[in-house]
Amino acid sequence: MGENLRFVQILDDLRKGGAIADYVEAASILETNKAGISDIKSGRKKLSVEMLRRLKLSYPTVNIDWIIMGDGEPFISDKPVALQGDTSMFLDRIAEQAEEIGRLKARIEELERRRGDNAGHAQSSDIANVG
Repeated sequence: MGENLRFVQILDDLRKGGAIADYVEAASILETNKAGISDIKSGRKKLSVEMLRRLKLSYPTVNIDWIIMGDGEPFISDKPVALQGDTSMFLDRIAEQAEEIGRLKARIEELERRRGDNAGHAQSSDIANVG
Protein backbone atom coordinates (compact mmCIF):
# COMPACT_ATOMS: atom_id res chain seq x y z
CA MET A 1 0.00 0.00 0.00
CA GLY A 2 1.40 3.39 -1.00
CA GLU A 3 1.39 6.65 0.91
CA ASN A 4 -1.71 7.89 -0.91
CA LEU A 5 -3.76 4.91 0.26
CA ARG A 6 -2.34 5.12 3.78
CA PHE A 7 -3.36 8.80 3.85
CA VAL A 8 -6.90 7.86 2.79
CA GLN A 9 -6.95 5.11 5.43
CA ILE A 10 -6.07 7.72 8.08
CA LEU A 11 -9.01 9.85 6.90
CA ASP A 12 -11.29 6.80 7.05
CA ASP A 13 -10.07 6.02 10.58
CA LEU A 14 -10.67 9.63 11.63
CA ARG A 15 -14.19 9.40 10.21
CA LYS A 16 -14.86 6.13 12.04
CA GLY A 17 -13.50 7.70 15.23
CA GLY A 18 -15.84 10.67 14.87
CA ALA A 19 -13.16 13.30 14.29
CA ILE A 20 -14.51 14.10 10.83
CA ALA A 21 -17.89 13.47 9.25
CA ASP A 22 -16.74 12.88 5.68
CA TYR A 23 -14.15 13.74 3.03
CA VAL A 24 -15.74 17.17 2.51
CA GLU A 25 -15.05 18.09 6.13
CA ALA A 26 -11.54 16.60 5.91
CA ALA A 27 -10.86 18.61 2.76
CA SER A 28 -11.97 21.81 4.50
CA ILE A 29 -9.74 21.14 7.50
CA LEU A 30 -6.81 20.30 5.21
CA GLU A 31 -7.43 23.42 3.10
CA THR A 32 -8.23 21.57 -0.11
CA ASN A 33 -11.44 20.31 -1.69
CA LYS A 34 -13.14 16.94 -2.00
CA ALA A 35 -11.79 16.58 -5.56
CA GLY A 36 -8.25 16.96 -4.18
CA ILE A 37 -8.88 14.13 -1.70
CA SER A 38 -10.44 12.05 -4.48
CA ASP A 39 -7.41 12.68 -6.72
CA ILE A 40 -5.08 11.50 -3.96
CA LYS A 41 -7.26 8.44 -3.37
CA SER A 42 -7.29 7.49 -7.06
CA GLY A 43 -3.58 8.15 -7.53
CA ARG A 44 -4.10 11.02 -10.00
CA LYS A 45 -2.33 13.30 -7.54
CA LYS A 46 0.59 12.62 -5.21
CA LEU A 47 0.29 13.38 -1.53
CA SER A 48 2.13 16.64 -0.80
CA VAL A 49 4.32 17.57 2.14
CA GLU A 50 2.00 20.53 2.75
CA MET A 51 -1.02 18.19 3.02
CA LEU A 52 0.88 16.02 5.51
CA ARG A 53 1.86 19.11 7.51
CA ARG A 54 -1.77 20.27 7.71
CA LEU A 55 -2.88 16.77 8.71
CA LYS A 56 -0.31 16.60 11.51
CA LEU A 57 -1.20 20.08 12.78
CA SER A 58 -4.90 19.20 12.82
CA TYR A 59 -4.49 15.68 14.24
CA PRO A 60 -1.28 15.41 16.28
CA THR A 61 -1.74 11.68 16.97
CA VAL A 62 -1.40 10.81 13.27
CA ASN A 63 1.85 8.95 12.63
CA ILE A 64 3.37 10.64 9.56
CA ASP A 65 6.09 7.95 9.39
CA TRP A 66 3.37 5.37 8.88
CA ILE A 67 1.82 7.35 6.05
CA ILE A 68 5.14 7.96 4.27
CA MET A 69 7.01 4.72 4.95
CA GLY A 70 4.43 2.28 6.28
CA ASP A 71 6.42 1.93 9.51
CA GLY A 72 4.73 1.55 12.88
CA GLU A 73 1.07 2.18 13.54
CA PRO A 74 -1.28 4.71 11.90
CA PHE A 75 -1.68 6.63 15.16
CA ILE A 76 0.82 7.44 17.88
CA SER A 77 -1.70 6.80 20.65
CA ASP A 78 -4.41 4.16 20.98
CA LYS A 79 -7.12 6.59 19.91
CA PRO A 80 -7.32 7.86 16.33
CA VAL A 81 -9.14 11.02 17.44
CA ALA A 82 -6.96 13.73 18.94
CA LEU A 83 -8.98 15.64 21.49
CA GLN A 84 -5.95 17.39 22.93
CA GLY A 85 -6.47 20.53 20.88
CA ASP A 86 -9.53 22.66 20.32
CA THR A 87 -12.65 20.64 21.07
CA SER A 88 -15.01 23.49 20.21
CA MET A 89 -15.73 22.04 16.76
CA PHE A 90 -16.97 18.83 18.41
CA LEU A 91 -19.09 20.77 20.88
CA ASP A 92 -20.48 22.94 18.07
CA ARG A 93 -21.40 19.85 16.07
CA ILE A 94 -23.11 18.27 19.10
CA ALA A 95 -25.06 21.51 19.67
CA GLU A 96 -26.16 21.56 16.01
CA GLN A 97 -27.30 17.95 16.25
CA ALA A 98 -29.20 18.66 19.48
CA GLU A 99 -31.00 21.56 17.79
CA GLU A 100 -31.88 19.36 14.81
CA ILE A 101 -33.22 16.67 17.15
CA GLY A 102 -35.38 19.31 18.86
CA ARG A 103 -36.76 20.46 15.50
CA LEU A 104 -37.48 16.88 14.45
CA LYS A 105 -39.28 16.13 17.74
CA ALA A 106 -41.43 19.23 17.30
CA ARG A 107 -42.23 18.19 13.72
CA ILE A 108 -43.21 14.68 14.84
CA GLU A 109 -45.49 16.12 17.53
CA GLU A 110 -47.12 18.42 14.97
CA LEU A 111 -47.68 15.56 12.51
CA GLU A 112 -49.14 13.35 15.25
CA ARG A 113 -51.45 16.17 16.31
CA ARG A 114 -52.60 16.70 12.73
CA ARG A 115 -53.19 12.98 12.27
CA GLY A 116 -55.34 12.96 15.40
CA ASP A 117 -57.28 16.03 14.24
CA ASN A 118 -57.91 14.54 10.83
CA ALA A 119 -59.13 11.26 12.28
CA GLY A 120 -61.50 13.13 14.61
CA HIS A 121 -63.05 15.13 11.75
CA ALA A 122 -63.96 12.10 9.66
CA GLN A 123 -67.73 11.62 9.44
CA SER A 124 -69.27 8.22 9.55
CA SER A 125 -71.29 9.01 6.39
CA ASP A 126 -67.99 9.40 4.51
CA ILE A 127 -66.95 5.89 5.42
CA ALA A 128 -67.96 3.17 2.95
CA ASN A 129 -70.21 0.43 4.26
CA VAL A 130 -68.70 -2.93 3.74
CA GLY A 131 -70.76 -6.06 3.88
